[in-house]
Amino acid sequence: MSEPLHDEALVNLYLERISALSVSAFDGADVSGELDAVMREAVTKCQAAGGPQAHGTLTVLATRLREHADAAEREDQPLVRDTFRRAAELVRT
Repeated sequence: MSEPLHDEALVNLYLERISALSVSAFDGADVSGELDAVMREAVTKCQAAGGPQAHGTLTVLATRLREHADAAEREDQPLVRDTFRRAAELVRT
């Protein structure tokens, strides 16, 4: 199944930012405040596109965040997993 219409660059930008936060979390830092701020920004930027692309970008972002969380689970990295899961929960489509 193909992905919905979305802004790939925007999805990748936020995946990279959440990945950086997950590394900090893995190192023991509390990233919850920054994670909340980044995800508020992500939702706002994605919604700015309007129409089906806005919904598609948020949908793809949430899906990929969950995929990263699942990969971290398989690799037994609970702090990384939790960071990606929390980010996915913060996506409002």
